[in-house]
Amino acid sequence: MDEENDMNWKRVISGVLAAAMLFALPVQLPVSAEGTEAVGQADGWEKLTTLESLDESNAFFYSKDDQTFEKITHPEKDVKTADGIVDYLGDGAVAVVTDPEDAAYNAGDRGQNYAWSAVGYGDWLYVGTCYAAIGNTLSLMKSSLGDEYDDKVLAATFDALYNGTFFLNEEDGGRPKGVLVKINTRTGETKVLMSGSYNGYTPLFRNALEYNGKLYFCGSVGGGGIGFLPSIWQVDPATDECKPVYIGLNSVQDYAAAYQQGISVGIRGMCVYKDQLVVSNVTMDAATGKSSAALLISSDPEKGFTQIADSDSLFNYPAYHYADSIYGGSIWDMAEFNGRLYVSICTGTEDNMPDDNTMQSFALVRGDQNADGTFTWTPVAGDQEKDGARYTFGIDPERTRSGAANLIVYNDHLYIGEYNDEEIALERILFAKTGKNADGQFGGGLDCRFINANLEQSVNLYRMDRDENMELVVGNATRMFPSGSLSGLGSGFGRSENQYIWRMQVYDGKLYVGTFDTSSMLECIGQFVNGNLLTRTPAQWKTQWDYLKALMKALQATDPDGNGNPDTLAQTIKFSYKFVFKNITIGNIASAIRLLNYLRKAKQGFDLYVSEDGVNFQTITVDGFGDPYNHGLRVFATTDQGLCLGTANPFYGTQVWIKRKDS
Repeated sequence: MDEENDMNWKRVISGVLAAAMLFALPVQLPVSAEGTEAVGQADGWEKLTTLESLDESNAFFYSKDDQTFEKITHPEKDVKTADGIVDYLGDGAVAVVTDPEDAAYNAGDRGQNYAWSAVGYGDWLYVGTCYAAIGNTLSLMKSSLGDEYDDKVLAATFDALYNGTFFLNEEDGGRPKGVLVKINTRTGETKVLMSGSYNGYTPLFRNALEYNGKLYFCGSVGGGGIGFLPSIWQVDPATDECKPVYIGLNSVQDYAAAYQQGISVGIRGMCVYKDQLVVSNVTMDAATGKSSAALLISSDPEKGFTQIADSDSLFNYPAYHYADSIYGGSIWDMAEFNGRLYVSICTGTEDNMPDDNTMQSFALVRGDQNADGTFTWTPVAGDQEKDGARYTFGIDPERTRSGAANLIVYNDHLYIGEYNDEEIALERILFAKTGKNADGQFGGGLDCRFINANLEQSVNLYRMDRDENMELVVGNATRMFPSGSLSGLGSGFGRSENQYIWRMQVYDGKLYVGTFDTSSMLECIGQFVNGNLLTRTPAQWKTQWDYLKALMKALQATDPDGNGNPDTLAQTIKFSYKFVFKNITIGNIASAIRLLNYLRKAKQGFDLYVSEDGVNFQTITVDGFGDPYNHGLRVFATTDQGLCLGTANPFYGTQVWIKRKDS
């Protein structure tokens, strides 16, 4: 992207925002600001649900019918406040502060956005976090995908879009990165096991499980001279010792070579199969430079792993470059079912895109272990013509959106939950990667076609029996399933904003299903049609105006001749008008209007459903436990105290909740 086009996208995305906000400002600004509260927690979003607080225990609860969940991280703090499990000390350091007199007590760390991995052991819950999830995504877009932006302009744009609620950086510029912590779900005691400020290691673990009395985490880990290599780490719950048992690639040099090739080191697939630990990885042949996705197996991880599959044996399905799925994880999920190993694979690449706004859907592959320990692989969903798969990519030929799938076994069926890639959609919106004109130049920003296609085709839930027959549990009727779903629920559980059946868990004989809700991230657009702007206080409007002026100053600094003088309302309107109507296209406008229509009735915050038979579902929440910033339910885990869940919250940090056995 050349310098002129880089300027254009910054002007457009910011100008559209500013113009839209300014249209509302003259109506709202005259309201008296007398007696308004501080705006440090200002959000401007509709209060969807009231959480009942038990004053005597200083804890917050969410209850629906016979389901009660208790907030156990920063339990004295309500939702929509800083959490993130740990407390930020400043200068990139985090800890768990227990002294109420300490200035950092209950400060939280908004940057610990996701509970990205979790596993229970006794009363303890072990959680690995993802730090600054969207900030990292944008950084990858810049460093690995060739997207160009000015850091100050981008930060000012997000502040203006979200009225300062979205987290990109710590206020002091520090970067603690990811952490591994353990939480006692009976007493609340919390201890840091890995962090840059504690022991020099910064983990980004994406999955975890217990195996033979030890805990295993997979992802990438920085520090200790090992770079951010794809790694499998072991945690001894008896001693808290954390150590790597396998490091993918062969060296930091291989990592550098992989990075140059745009290969993602984010690994996430793992399961226990016939009393053996199976984990995904990425490899590179140092001699040839050839890279591959891989599956590893071990009955004793401390003694090593054996490779049982690579990209070639998996029919060259795995898509493991950043351009395919920004955070990688091409081998998405795995499960043992009917004595066989089933593996879901992200297959969409830039080369096999059906069109500009569609990535090829996921594959499902079966592994049968032979007497000598090797595996024979058979595609269940994949290329029917070339590989003889029983089902096409994504299972249903009319379903073209889902890039990956999560797996769980329940009631003698393998359940398959879809995922639509919202990060690729985000890149399309921010950088208008589609829609070049005849001169090969990008048009205006806000290209919403990819995300609209996702919203048109929200996620399904399938199940497969022992004979590999598929049934539609949640989803819209198609030619393949003319009677619709077994549950009677349409795609996304009837909500187009649900774009990911993020995790599933069997607990107490019931199937729990959690979602990712894209409308939380898109509230900056949705607020113009859902009525939430009308709930803003005068103080919130003041901060909005301040953020808009800061954005204009940032733009003017990169474009001195753009007439972006923010000192007067007239100049700002002139600036916004110029760039909105000069650069935006009719197609962009049409796609934005369609997006607004989808967001008009959306409820922000993840959904959580439960079923006692795998067919009929009870709704627990559709608003993230009353917190619209909780845009996803990322992990489930069980402890002796009950069922735990961790949220994805890129605004105020992840929260951890528990459904106690006696609740």
